[in-house]
Amino acid sequence: MMSLESYKIVTLFIFLASLASCSGTQPEQATSRPKTDVTLTRPVVRDFNNFIQLNGNTQFQKKLIVRSVITGYITTLPWKVGERISAGTLFCRIRTKEQQALKGFDSKETSLEQFQTPLDVHSNVSGIITAVNFSKGDFVNEGDIIATVTDPSSMVLVIDVPLEYRNYVGTGKNCLIKFPDGKVLRSVIQEVLPFVDSVSQTQQCIIRFPQNRSIPENMNLVVQIPVSQKQNSLALPLAAIQTNETEDQFWVMKLVNDSMAIKVPITVGIQNDSLREILSGVNINDKIIMNGAFGLEDSSLVKVQTVNE
Repeated sequence: MMSLESYKIVTLFIFLASLASCSGTQPEQATSRPKTDVTLTRPVVRDFNNFIQLNGNTQFQKKLIVRSVITGYITTLPWKVGERISAGTLFCRIRTKEQQALKGFDSKETSLEQFQTPLDVHSNVSGIITAVNFSKGDFVNEGDIIATVTDPSSMVLVIDVPLEYRNYVGTGKNCLIKFPDGKVLRSVIQEVLPFVDSVSQTQQCIIRFPQNRSIPENMNLVVQIPVSQKQNSLALPLAAIQTNETEDQFWVMKLVNDSMAIKVPITVGIQNDSLREILSGVNINDKIIMNGAFGLEDSSLVKVQTVNE
């Protein structure tokens, strides 16, 4: 039989062997944090123009009319809306009621011929016909407006300027005119009208276009009038800047250690269509996350896809 001492030794050996097997290397269960795909950008140096933006409407200043000089019937009127007419051109002919009555007399009566000739009506201006109110055969009274002729060179842009912006607007002030198709035209304020609308408390200003510009009436355009200019300002793309719901706090996600995004509060200034001025918080050499930054927490792990220098 095994002695008690031998039994203890065997039991101890079995226990130690079991302990050694349990303490062997186990598969590593550590879980890695997920990484968000992002793209980067860097701050740039740009000049910024601070401006006020107003809406304008195109108008023709010179709209002249062709009136009937006598009461009668229109016998000839060959013109149509949109056609261009020159000053002194025959616009229409009008036959009086008395002349109309003489048509029933014997045409051999030569003494009446001088009273049967219709009266010519000429255009006294050059331009484009924008309205024709009568047609051949219609009866008109003396003084009736037969047509309207517009002078294309009289096209202007009218803007209504709130009184709080009055100090920034004046005759000769430079401005930018933006068209719906994206085109931009440089011009100057030609005239500030000397009256204020009593309801809206705005003052009208006139901006003229170059003579060779063909612009339709009643077009709504955007006018930008510069107020101040800042040069060599640090700026970031608008897509890289984040803000809260009340837009009183701004921040960016800055890349550090090539794989970590940290939240950096910033102070912003004026902006244009694609960039915003950065007053504090970032430096010119910082790597800023642009695409993929939305919703990132501070100290998030990221994976850089491309870098937009």
